[in-house]
Amino acid sequence: QGLKELYRLGSLLGRGGFGSVFVATWLSDGASVTTNKRVPQNHIRHWGELPNGTSAPLEIMLLDKVSCGCAGVIQLPEWAEFLNSFLLVLEHP
Repeated sequence: QGLKELYRLGSLLGRGGFGSVFVATWLSDGASVTTNKRVPQNHIRHWGELPNGTSAPLEIMLLDKVSCGCAGVIQLPEWAEFLNSFLLVLEHP
């Protein structure tokens, strides 16, 4: 499914040197529990490899390792790669 069918993008929370962060609503249950972070590929300096062999930004690789439902750790329910950027769907703190 496309992201527009899964999320409704909300307001911009912040913008920095490594991307922009938006509030989003998960349309399946209406919960505003996710934040979408879009990171341009040309801003990614460090890459890693996921357990399935996929090359991904180091941030995604590390979040994948700690996304185990532990309290106090921001979860990464999903992420997507686009032509020029990556989108991280993060738990909203």
